[in-house]
Amino acid sequence: MLINHKDAVGFAITDTATCDFEALEQVDNSELLRRFGRSTGSDRVSRFLVQEMGIERRHLCPPGKNALDLARDALGRLVRQCPRVLEDADFLILCGISNPMPVTTTSALLAGEFGFRNASCWDLKSGCSTGVLALIQAQGWMQAGARGGVIVCAETLSKFSDPDVLQMSASVGDGAVALFVERSQDWTLKSVVHGTDASLARSMIVNATFPPGPGEYRPEDYYFTFNQKPEGIEAIGRYWVSSLRQLLENAGISGADVQHYFAHQVDAKKNAAVAEACGLRREAVATNFSDFGNMGCPTVFINYHRWQQKRGTSFADFAPGASLVFHAVGGGVSWAGLCLVRR
Repeated sequence: MLINHKDAVGFAITDTATCDFEALEQVDNSELLRRFGRSTGSDRVSRFLVQEMGIERRHLCPPGKNALDLARDALGRLVRQCPRVLEDADFLILCGISNPMPVTTTSALLAGEFGFRNASCWDLKSGCSTGVLALIQAQGWMQAGARGGVIVCAETLSKFSDPDVLQMSASVGDGAVALFVERSQDWTLKSVVHGTDASLARSMIVNATFPPGPGEYRPEDYYFTFNQKPEGIEAIGRYWVSSLRQLLENAGISGADVQHYFAHQVDAKKNAAVAEACGLRREAVATNFSDFGNMGCPTVFINYHRWQQKRGTSFADFAPGASLVFHAVGGGVSWAGLCLVRR
């Protein structure tokens, strides 16, 4: 926990790139219902998807691709946009729980493929909050003297979702994002928060181990299972509000002071309910769930990236005094948040 540390190093997100979503399979609600053998004209189901869940489409990774391929795509786009990252990045963090090569340090694999020359590499896994935790770790690395570095978040949650469960298949999507973060005197780090309720670690879990024994592989063993479901859902909502309140209190600002809230997305109503509970203005809340669904840890930064694209702005365009909050809570249950204020 960092509370109003006057010597904290600030940072800026210099550049951001996503994977090519046009190359993924876009599945709208009509197509999803067709796959489940449901009538596309079913008012009840369609109303549930659009009005209750708030989703209209999601992007799915093709069968021959995986999360590492999406990470490679996003990182390649970042390198083409900002070639100096190969020289200037002092670290490369790869985030995700659906890494197809769990025994390999895949951040180092990517750094070697792209020719990063000075980057320390590590992989990170903490559920849907992993990306924000990586941002906290990046700040700590810069506090220790690093100039900046790259964070890559990639997930293919659809590959671990039971295809027979409509609600899970409807809510998740796949995607990847890469961002270049650098030390900056233009921003002040006001507070961070991270925590875990380990008693709920099995509330959302893939139980199978890796590698499977000879003749033991069954796809259904690698689907998410949900235990303590009522407790897990209640806990996520509770920790979402309490962690945001703690973050704001430690930053010394109110919810009304937050001008830009970039959060994880699990359904259309959750972010609005959390924002209202913590006093945030509706216009401060960035959302993109309707087009992408829950992509796991890339969600926060893709939400940020799309929000910036819609406004034609960059990190440098925020006005003095602007407050930014990056925040995520996910199954497991873990949460992470970070608050920056523009000088």
